Amino acid sequence: MAKVKVGVRQKKRERAVATVRDAGVYHGKQAKTGNSLGLRFERALFRSHPEFSGEVEARIIGPGRMLVVANPEPKRRNTEEDPVLSSFMSFLAAAMQHSPEHITPLDAGVMERIGTLVSNVNTSPEEDLGDEALI
Repeated sequence: MAKVKVGVRQKKRERAVATVRDAGVYHGKQAKTGNSLGLRFERALFRSHPEFSGEVEARIIGPGRMLVVANPEPKRRNTEEDPVLSSFMSFLAAAMQHSPEHITPLDAGVMERIGTLVSNVNTSPEEDLGDEALI
């Protein structure tokens, strides 16, 4: 019986170390919930991000890729916000805060090369680009 407790404690310790090592990565799997299927994630996800404890929305963004967005309160919801772009921007902000030493300014050579690549492109600041995201 003592061996079982040691094994359980060891697994919990290993999970805690993995969670610290993979900060921001949470594991889950499909689970049956009543007559439906759901996704079950580690408790650490909901402790770290309580905004996912309410209603969420899932969008398929590619093969094997799903974006889960916490539904904000209806009065604060911005329907023009692109969830993929805002998630990417949040990811960038977190990466910049976590590793500011990786942030480097563009050098003059890169800016010159960009200028050369777009020198023959006609643009107008008045041009209507439409309502869809351009990225």
